[in-house]
Amino acid sequence: MKNDRKPAGPDYYRQNRDFVERTVEAALEKNIFAKGSSIRIWHNEQTDGFEAHWHRALEIIIPIENYYDVVIDSRTYHLLPGEILMIPPRTMHELIAPDSGSRFICLFNIEIFSPLRDYVGVQSLLKTPLYIRPAEYAQIYGEIYEQFEMIWEEYFGDVEFYEFSAYSHLLQIFTLLARYQINLSHAFSAASAPKRRDYYERLSRSLEYIGKHYAEPISLEEAASLSGFSKFHFSRLFKEYMACTFYEYLVDLRVKAAEAMLAAGELPITEIALQAGFSSISTFNRTFRQKNGCTPGAYRALFSGRQQRSEFEDAQ
Repeated sequence: MKNDRKPAGPDYYRQNRDFVERTVEAALEKNIFAKGSSIRIWHNEQTDGFEAHWHRALEIIIPIENYYDVVIDSRTYHLLPGEILMIPPRTMHELIAPDSGSRFICLFNIEIFSPLRDYVGVQSLLKTPLYIRPAEYAQIYGEIYEQFEMIWEEYFGDVEFYEFSAYSHLLQIFTLLARYQINLSHAFSAASAPKRRDYYERLSRSLEYIGKHYAEPISLEEAASLSGFSKFHFSRLFKEYMACTFYEYLVDLRVKAAEAMLAAGELPITEIALQAGFSSISTFNRTFRQKNGCTPGAYRALFSGRQQRSEFEDAQ
C-alpha cells in the first residue's frame, strides 16, 4: 500500500520550549539565551514587529517567505527572501513584519570568539550592519547560505553538541566573508600569498592595539609604527581593508564605547566623554550628534526614559 504521508519537517518550537516572554528594559533586550546557552534561533512567522531595541548578541535575519524590514540609524533594509542582514551587537534596531511570511532570526554571543587572534577581522566585518545579497556576494553567497542551512538543521534537530556544530559553521561564514573582504582590496589581491598574510598580520596587530587603547591619544604615526608600515602605506592599506580611514575607525570605536556607557546610565556625560577618549565635552557632543543624529543626553533618554535629566545634562 502506497504511503502518501509526507515526512515530518523540523520542529521549530521544541528547541525553544524554555522561552516564556521577551524581557526588555529601557530598550535593552535581556535574557535572550536559555540558561547555559549562547545561541537562540527563531523560525519567526509573527506579523507583529519589534519596536526599537538593542542587545549584546549578534543578530542575523534571513527572510524565507515574503520580505522583512529592519530599521537601523534611520536606514530601512528591505530584506527579500534569501537576503542576509547581520546586525552588530549593541546596535539599536527596529523590526517591521509584513502581513504574512516567515524568516529565521539567529542570535549568537560572539564575544566567546574574542580570545582568537583573528577576532579583529570579525570586528572589522561588523563595524556596521552587513547586508549580504546574492548578486553582490555571488562568489561566496551559495557557500554562506549552505552554512546557515546546516546551522538551522543542527539547532532545530536538537541533537547533542549542536552548539559546537552551529558555532563551527558560523566561524566558517566569518572566514568566507573575511577572505572575500581581503580579496576586494587591490593591495591584498595583487600581492603574493606570503605577502598577503604578512599584510594581514601587521594590520591585525595595529587593530588589536587600537581596540584596547582607543581611549588614549593614539596618532596615525603610532598606529603605523605598530604595523611596521610607513604612515602613507599604512593609511592606504587600512582604508582598503577597513573601508574607512584610521581616524574614522578610531572615532567609531570611541562613539560605540560611549553608547554602551550612556545605555548603562550610571556615569555623568562629561565622565563618559573622557573615558571614551574624547578630549573635551564639546568635541564629544558634536561628534556624537554627527554619528547618531541626537545628543548624548537624548540617546541616554532612549534607554532610561529620563528625558528631563538628559536635557539638564546636555545644558551643562
